[in-house]
Amino acid sequence: MTPPDLPLPVSGPAYGRTFRGLATAMLLVVLAMAMRATLKLPDDIAAAQGYWILGVGMLALLASYWVLMRSTTTIDAAGIHQSGLTDKKVSWQEMRSARLFGPPFARRLMVRTANGRFRFFFGGSPQLLEAFSRIAQAYRS
Repeated sequence: MTPPDLPLPVSGPAYGRTFRGLATAMLLVVLAMAMRATLKLPDDIAAAQGYWILGVGMLALLASYWVLMRSTTTIDAAGIHQSGLTDKKVSWQEMRSARLFGPPFARRLMVRTANGRFRFFFGGSPQLLEAFSRIAQAYRS
């Protein structure tokens, strides 16, 4: 069952411009701090391990940032899907309740499924936020 009055499909970025801008600013600060730390590491054997740990940490941070920037949320006839580090999916048949919450720059839809699990979907476009609002109204607990 699909929620009433919902034009399908609706798709867009999972995270809004403000959220992505804050993530970019934080990434730049962390990269600057990493460069500063790299320049201050001593040139002995302990430093080699420090460079390795710093490098792995920076790769993990950059991969997370890339996924955050590329994540999308899609609402279609099958349900809700969000791409990311782990793809999240909930079909309309699984949904039991839904609630919209969060600050204006990072609104999310909290969905409770038939087996009691909670899933959170982010919406970064006005069309997704409107769809989230309609879903929350249709699936009030």
